[in-house]
Amino acid sequence: MKTKLLSLASVLAAFNLNAIEIGPTGSGVEMSGFIDLAAQEQGSGTGTSFVGQVEVDFDFSSGPVSASVDIDFTESQSLSGSGVYDSNTSTPSEVTGTTGGNLEEATITYDFGNGFSVTGGKMLTYMGYEAYDPPNMYQYSYAYDIGGLALASGEDATGAQMIYDAYDVGMSIDYGTDAFSVGVWTSLEEDAGYELALAFTGVENFTAKAIFSDFSAPSSGAYEKATYWVSYSMDKLLLAAEIAEADQLDSGYDIDGFLIMGNYAVSEAVGLTLRYSEMEITGATNTTVAYEGSKFTISPSYVFNDSFSGLFEYSSYSKDISSFAAEPEDLMAVEFIYAF
Repeated sequence: MKTKLLSLASVLAAFNLNAIEIGPTGSGVEMSGFIDLAAQEQGSGTGTSFVGQVEVDFDFSSGPVSASVDIDFTESQSLSGSGVYDSNTSTPSEVTGTTGGNLEEATITYDFGNGFSVTGGKMLTYMGYEAYDPPNMYQYSYAYDIGGLALASGEDATGAQMIYDAYDVGMSIDYGTDAFSVGVWTSLEEDAGYELALAFTGVENFTAKAIFSDFSAPSSGAYEKATYWVSYSMDKLLLAAEIAEADQLDSGYDIDGFLIMGNYAVSEAVGLTLRYSEMEITGATNTTVAYEGSKFTISPSYVFNDSFSGLFEYSSYSKDISSFAAEPEDLMAVEFIYAF
């Protein structure tokens, strides 16, 4: 993460609070991570999809210098037809799966001690309210998706986040105080883009952020994005709202969306999240509406102990306008997370 102030997408505690010191005492070398197991079903006859994810994070600090390396492993399987998998079946095509491992984040930071810091490497974007990793999410799915419907251009729309960026290789300069923070990031890859993040934290329990990105230089796939969000917590209740947009400059789609959500701690163990979001997809070079609709999510959760938690999610979609043949079908998911 670029800085603690600017990259905080969820005010749930970060999952490295239980970090294990793996070097000699006082060495500053720690290991943390999580195991995420989830199953989802969306629509009748589609079967059940299973996802397993393991992330291991190594953090090192010595004086003003700190480094972080995050390694991620993910495996997914989809069961079609009856949704029942028999290893002896004569139709193995009923099961499809993908396995992948990648270097998710690798950064080095120098802290000047007066609020300024410089970070370089592969790092998380500033963009968006909803977090990237499952332990920092309040529910299973993202707000900005169209339930697995395929876009005409063949772009991936299988429930993934359709507005935020994820990770990129670059360098950032950040400055923060108790009241505000600002960060500027530039890509170090070819046809570099940049991001600008502004945050206000001068009121207790209140955060407001504005984040802009500009990748207009590439000869193809050029885009601009912006997210504006606020959150406020009071006792057991957290409220948040966001407006977000992604504009493709040459081809593809422009996407505009917003979300409002609330999370209430019913007890020390039980929580409840409600979220409402809307999204409109139009052509990048015309005003043709490809999709316009809303999504409602309810997600109760349970914390078994400091390391282990689980949640259930039910999300329904309502299509207002669409060039697609069908309305997105309801999503049900169960997820368990063990953080270490």
